[in-house]
Amino acid sequence: MNQQAQAALAEALARTVQGVPGVAFLKPDVAQRLRSALSVPRLGHASPPGGLRVSRTGGSEPWSIEVQIVIRAEARAVEVTRATRTAIETFLEARDPAATSQITITVTGIV
Repeated sequence: MNQQAQAALAEALARTVQGVPGVAFLKPDVAQRLRSALSVPRLGHASPPGGLRVSRTGGSEPWSIEVQIVIRAEARAVEVTRATRTAIETFLEARDPAATSQITITVTGIV
């Protein structure tokens, strides 16, 4: 999978995670914080979403997905974490039923 396809997958996964009830947002990375502070637009290509890493060493290897989320104060962290994992697994299964994945979800904050 080329970088452009992997970035598209990461973007689709980010939208999936952000749609999970109880998820406030993905943890922003340093580049996103600087861009928003400096208001510098990036032309031509989108950067990978902060709080989400997607990698795969080979076509038959499992996906390694690391997600860092900030949850809403009224939500229970364990329920949001489980729902996030289920949403990712469902998305990946619909995309490629034969693919396997290793998913790590970390709650980094509560708002």
